[in-house]
Formats: sequence, structure tokens, C-alpha cells
Amino acid sequence: MTALASTTDGRSRAGRALVALVLALVVAGTAVTPVAAAAATAVQDDGGDGGDVTITRADGNVEVDVGGLDGEFDNVTVGLVNPDGSNETAAVSGGTAEVPIENLTAGVDDGASLVGATVRVTADGEAYEDTVDLHDVTFAADAPVWIDGDSELVLPLNGDDTAGLTENDTVTVTAGDTDLEAAVRAGGTQLTIPQSALVDAVDPSPEIDLEVSIADHESTRTLEPALHDTDDGLVLWHPLFETGTDYEVAVEDDGTKYINNSATPADPGEIDLSRLTGASEVDATVSSGDGTLVDDPELPLESFELSATIVDDGSAVAFEQGVDGLSVTNAVVNASANGTYALAGSGTIEDGRLALENATVSANDTLVLWTNAGVGTVELSAAPADPASSSAADESDGGDESTLLESILRIGTFAALLVVPGLIGPAVGYGAFRFREEWTRDRLKITGIIAVGFSLAIALVLLETVGGGLKPDDIALAAFTHHATALVGVVLGTAAAPATYYYVGFPAGRATGSTGGFTIDVTVTDGDRPLDGRTKIGYRRADASDATPKSTTIRDGTGRIGVPTRGNWTLAAKHGQHESEAVEATRRRSSVTLTVPFPATVTVTDREDGEPIPGATVTRRDDGTTQTTDESGAVTLEPDGAGSSTEVEISHEKYDDRTETVAFTQDGDREVALAPRTGRVRLRSRVDGAPVGSTPLRLSPREQVLRERYGTITLRTGDDGVATRDGLLAGQYRAEIAPPAGRDDIFDGGKSILTVREDRSATAEVDATFTWSLSAAQRERIDRLRRRIRQLSDHAGRDTTIPRYYGSVVEAMLEAVERLPEAGHHFAHGETDPDAVADSLLAAAEKSIEAINDAMTTKRNVDLFAACADMPDPGLEWDGRCDLETVIDRLESDLMTQRNALKDRYEDVTDRVETERGSVSEAAPAEEMVRHAWELGSDAGRGEEAIATIYAALLLLEAVEGLFERDALRERLSRTVF
Repeated sequence: MTALASTTDGRSRAGRALVALVLALVVAGTAVTPVAAAAATAVQDDGGDGGDVTITRADGNVEVDVGGLDGEFDNVTVGLVNPDGSNETAAVSGGTAEVPIENLTAGVDDGASLVGATVRVTADGEAYEDTVDLHDVTFAADAPVWIDGDSELVLPLNGDDTAGLTENDTVTVTAGDTDLEAAVRAGGTQLTIPQSALVDAVDPSPEIDLEVSIADHESTRTLEPALHDTDDGLVLWHPLFETGTDYEVAVEDDGTKYINNSATPADPGEIDLSRLTGASEVDATVSSGDGTLVDDPELPLESFELSATIVDDGSAVAFEQGVDGLSVTNAVVNASANGTYALAGSGTIEDGRLALENATVSANDTLVLWTNAGVGTVELSAAPADPASSSAADESDGGDESTLLESILRIGTFAALLVVPGLIGPAVGYGAFRFREEWTRDRLKITGIIAVGFSLAIALVLLETVGGGLKPDDIALAAFTHHATALVGVVLGTAAAPATYYYVGFPAGRATGSTGGFTIDVTVTDGDRPLDGRTKIGYRRADASDATPKSTTIRDGTGRIGVPTRGNWTLAAKHGQHESEAVEATRRRSSVTLTVPFPATVTVTDREDGEPIPGATVTRRDDGTTQTTDESGAVTLEPDGAGSSTEVEISHEKYDDRTETVAFTQDGDREVALAPRTGRVRLRSRVDGAPVGSTPLRLSPREQVLRERYGTITLRTGDDGVATRDGLLAGQYRAEIAPPAGRDDIFDGGKSILTVREDRSATAEVDATFTWSLSAAQRERIDRLRRRIRQLSDHAGRDTTIPRYYGSVVEAMLEAVERLPEAGHHFAHGETDPDAVADSLLAAAEKSIEAINDAMTTKRNVDLFAACADMPDPGLEWDGRCDLETVIDRLESDLMTQRNALKDRYEDVTDRVETERGSVSEAAPAEEMVRHAWELGSDAGRGEEAIATIYAALLLLEAVEGLFERDALRERLSRTVF
């Protein structure tokens, strides 16, 4: 880092001398000390006797406002005193003066901080000081941003536009609406911010704007999601990705691969996308519980560019950007001289330098880096030349070694250009003969044409890659020596092809013609078409059965064989393990066809699901033999003659029969799909005859063939208690239901047998049994409570219609308890204990009786009932119902919900009573019952009994409303009491 620079003039030297003199006087203890101290602090106090001086920074200048001082000033002296800088005399115009910052900072030592620099202004012999930020900070827009191993966000700075920073300084960076303190690192070339501080400062967003503002200077950088390629594969980068936090990730490349799951970053700022490695662009969305961080349908793979100078004779590079601490996992050098690539090792950029291993670089090479900030390309420039070192290098022994290596490479290049095209000729000639192992003059000519094409193509490739290019930079004749060598190689290759073909093939052709031999045209088929691939042909004279046969190979079912003599020749073909019958050929009948039969495999499958069918019977119609398919549904049929075929009948007891023709050819294997004989199963799950939904059922085949096919089938009924299964093979099955919810203490499972018929629907009910029953103690308690209910109306001289009406609410609760043994279907799901339901309801009933008795025996109610003693008994009871399903649902919910429901109901009924009060003479039977019902529910404790008690209070409140809706009851409320 260098400070802002200018040339020191005489005034600055004079200023320093004056300061030295003042300090000497202070040390000596002269009377000047108090004056100097007052002058040094004038700005901090009140500006001395004359007023204030304001020192600010604007437009690259230090501006001084002396308008607050008394008197007129033509000039002021402005100097930088901490750090030690220059002094400038500035003209005052309109009460202000300006001095360029670069003039003041001239002569400041490298590495000195200009953050909070002390500026002194001298006017009319009085000195005023203040601190002003004279440093500059500019983000490097072209350098990568990354998060280091300490979870610090690293922001490189532009070295040309950044000055006056040291590693002891901090810089305020604004992120969103929050100011963050950024530390200065790497000699003032980087700023770092803790990732956690950035996460706390901004809301989740695809873009994070950062700004540094210093008076008249500001710099911004926007951080965005980026797709990086690393040694471990593709990663998605965002500065807010934190380790230990789950993100919902949906990323897709061009449609062939995608990621859609929850991911936790292994490293700060990075989400692993290695499954999409190779993608150049993705559609990415990433979100957390706080918001969306990435939403880009076209996020491209990014790389960065750096500039560096070659140092240490090419074994290291020095970067121009502030990338200290960037971890390089792999470096590759693309050498411009020969187009080769070399691995240059790995490491960390320190002090702006990266040492290269196993390779050196030159100014024309390309250096590619794989880093923790993605892949970057480095533009290299040569270091300033050192004549002495260059001369020494030329005189070293290394020059001799380089010359020797260049000579070897030059000789190797000429050899490759000559030999490689020349070897194409023998390869083409030999291949032409081996193609069908026959010799013809036409083919002799064709080999030369083919060889010239291949040789020329190879020569052009070699010239472009190792021969200096098809078009040399130097048009002198010497530059075309590689081309001439390659041309000689092409000529050699062209001549060698027919020569090789002639040498290899002509002896056989000559033998065929000179001794009366002839050529046999051979076709090998499977009875339908020529065979694919290579087929071996054996041949010998028919009258030499003891002689060892000769053999050759033909391709794709056709070929020619030259035999040396006339007469009958016997030929046979072998393709793999399969052989043809022997056929004779003569000179007159020189074309033969050999037929190789192949066994055929028939695989029998289910037409609906493609599953193999074991145990199917396959019967041949030609000889009546039968075979049975194996576990994979297959049988293998052997041919009974060359090129034959046969019809087969395929049958199975659970499938429709089918007849197929099977050919014994090389592709004669067949898959035959049988139509299954299937039906439909409809199962209903029950508990004591009542439907129960969402219940698992088992369906087990009773026949061995079905057990082998299905095993045990598991079904689950829907909410309506019905489960269906289509496409079941016809047969007998057993349907079973296990104890619901696994509660074999209160349930017994059940089973049912059903038969599935073809194209029919079989229905069965599978019934579980509820085995729970009321205990003797519970029945005795019910009887006791009923006696107490009757006592509510056992009063002489009073009308007991209303007390008996309320008592019928409790009777409904007791009846609900007695219905529990028939309500097993309510316990098929959940964990509610029927004993707990019974005991809770009985306890609530007992408390309800007490509440009714207390409400009905107040003086006002006793007087009313006495006044109604002459009224006929209407025999009325509450027409509501204590619903067991509701009770069980309430027992499985939370108590607070029940209390809130009671409060709302209590307020509604209270309002109803107030509304009806004006239409009746006495509302006490309703008022007292409402009050006692509220107390009954609100005083309930905790647990299941409390919930049942609250439910009882709700039923009593419902009965209070019914009091006003029954004429006989309302008539009693209208009776006048004297």
C-alpha cells in the first residue's frame, strides 16, 4: 500500500522546522508553552479570541472555513501533522480556503494510517487542529469475494484507488440500513466482516448491497448468488448461507438432473450441488424460514479474472488484486509454446504471491486456478528484465540441456510425420485381405485409394498439432520441411497398402487359379436372414474325410472362400456354440447357403403387470412334448432341424390359453403375455358390525400358486371402511382384520373367506370383536346414581317436573355409559381407555346430580314448585343426547379448549335467560341451574374426569335453553308466587 504522493516543497520544510522549535521551547519550560497549547486546542475549544475554524473534506480537498474568526485573512497555512505530512499555503476567498489532499499527504511514510488524520490550520499566528479522514477505500469490482475458514467475509480492495489504511484501522461498511465495522487485512488490501454480523444486519435477499462512504468518496459492491466450480464439484454460493441452518433447495440444470431437498451448508456460504457438476447454467431457488435467498431461473456458472506478474523465474506469481488468503486447491498451466497442460500444485496466496509447484510460467501462458471462490483465470505479465541475470542464464549449463531437449523433440517430430502416415498403408492392405480373406484385382486398386485418404488425414492432424501448423508463420522454404516430410509419409502409406494386400493375398489367389481351384460364395443364415457378426466356416475335400479341415471367418453372413482344386468340397458353419449341417459345393455349384438353427427361449409373462409366470405349460404341436416354465417364467425349446419353427400352446389355470409360433432363429426368443383371469375384491372393516375407517387388512391366498405370486396382500380401508383391490387372479382368499390399533386387550381380530371369480366382484365383511364390558362395580354405581336421580323428584307437596327434567340429563349420561360395550368402533383408533370413559362419565354424573339438587332447592325454587303443586304432571324429559363419539373426541383434546367452549356457552345461555326474564314470572329454575352448571365446569380439576365434567355442564346448559322451549315447563315459570 502506498500513500497519496506529491513532492515536498520549501514551505513544508519550513513548517517542520517551526514545529521542532515549538517542541524545544516546551521542553525548556518557557512561557511559550501555554500559548502553544492553547493554539493547538483552539478548534476543540472556542477558536481562541477570534472564534471557530472548521476543517472538512470535500471533492478531494481539505476545506478550511475561517469565517468565524475575527479579522481579514488573505492566506492560511494548512499542514498534516499526524501522520507527518506537508504544509501548504492556501488563499482565502469568501472566508474559505482549499488544499488538495494529495499535496498534504506527500511524504507520508508507506504504511501510515490516514484514518482520523490530524490537520493543523495556522491563521494570523494562531494554530487550530482537527481530525479528518483522509484515507480512500474502493472495492475491487473484478476480484472474487469469499468466506474464509474463520467465517469472515473477505472483500478485496482496488489498490489504485485505496490509500491510507493499516491493519490497525477499521472501516464502516453499510449493509442495508446497518453500519458494520470491517477490519482491514493484508496490508490494507482487504476488508473483512464476520458472516454472523452480516446475517444479523440484513434480511434474506438474493442481493446484498454494501457501501463504504468517506466524506466525498464512496464505493459500493453488490453481493449476489453465484454458481462456482470447485475441486469437489459444483457449489451454490451466497454470503448469507450459514452452517447449521437448514435451507430448502430446488435447483435444476437443463432438465436432465435436479436437486429438491433440504440442505445444510458444510462450509459457510456454500451449498453442495455436486450432483449437477458439469452444468453451465441452473434454475435455482433457495429459501429459509426467514425468506428467499436465491431466486434465479438462469443462474450461470461464473469465473473470475485476475492479473499477476511473474516472479522468481516463473516459479511464482504476484497478484495485482488483494486476494491474500485465497485457498488454491489446484493450479493448471496452459503453455502457449506447445499447447500442453501442466499441474502447478496447490497452496494459499500469501503476501500477494502464489508459489507454483512442478511447473513454471511465461508471459504468454495461461494460468487457471481452482479456489474456494470458484475458478479463475490469471492474465500473466513478465517481470522487468534483469540484464545481468539474463546474461548469466544464457551462460549456464542449463542452456546446453535445453538445446539437447529441443533437438530430440525436433527429430521426434520429423519421425512422427514420416512414419505414422506410412504405417497406415500396411494396416489398410492387411485389413482389406482379412475382411473376407480373398484376393481380387479390384480390391488391390481400392486399397491404394483408401490408404491415401487415411494417410493424408493423419498427416494433416500431425502437422496442425506437432508440426507447427498447416500454415507456417514464416513463408521461407525452410519453414515447409515438416510439410515435405509429411508428404513423403503419405506417399509411402499409399504405396504400402496395395503392396501389403498383394503380398498377403496373392498367393491364395494364385493357388486358386493355377491348379484348377475355384471360389465358393458362402451365405450363412438362421433360416430367415444372414447371421450377424463373425461366423467360422470349415471346409475340406469331400473325398478326404480323414484330412484336417481348413477354416476361415466371414462377417455378417456372407463371404467368399478360395479352394485350391476342383472336385467336391464339404462346408459347415459354426456361430458361437451353434452349428449348421454340412453342405457340398462344386465348381458348377459354387454358391452355397448354410443354415444355423438356434434354440428359442419363450418367456411367459402377465399381460397386466409384466411379471413372469412360473408353472405355465408350454406344449409343442410338432411332437406333443411339454415343458413347464421356471421361476423366471421361461422355457428353452430346441430346434428339430435347420431353419425350422414350431407352434406352441401355452396354458395356465389362472390365465387364458394362447398359441404362438416360435422360430429357431438368432433372434427367435419370444416373450408371450397371457391375459389373467382376474376379479375384484371389496372388503369392509367392521367392529361388532359397525364400520371403521382407515383400518389395515390382510388378504392371504389359500392356493399355493397364488401364494407364490402374491404372498400376503396388505390393504387399508378408506374413511368409509371400504377397501378394494382390482386385478386379483381368480381363486380363494382369506381376509383378516387384526385387533384395531393393536389393542388386543379390548379387541379380538376376525377373518372371512371369499372366492374371487373371473370378471366378478367378491365382497366380504371382516369383523373385529369389542371384548370390553362394564365391571360389576360400574354397574352398581349406575344403579346407585339412578336412585339419586329419582330422589330429585321425591318431594311431597311440590311439583317436581323441572327437577325431573334436569335429572333426565344425568339419565342420558348413564345410558351412554351402558352403551359403551356396543360402541367398540369408537375405540378402533386412538388410545382412549373405555374404562376411563365410563369412570369419567359416572363421576361427572354424580357431580351433576349434586349441582341439580343444589340449584333446585333454593327458597325461590321451592316456593315456585309448591305453587305449581296443583299442576298435572306432563312427564317431560330432556330431548337431547349424550353422544359417546363426542365424549371420546373431547377426552382426546386439550383441557383449555374445553374450558373456553364452556365459557362461550355459559355467556350465550346467560344472555338467553336475561332475554326471557321479562316474559316469565320466575326465572330462578333457569338462573340457578346456569350458575351451578358454570361452577360445576369451572371448578373441574385436570385430566379425563375434568373434561367429562365440563361436558356434563354443557349438557345442563343446553337443558336450560330447552326450559324456555317446552310449553309445560314455560307454564310453570309463569306461575305467580305469593
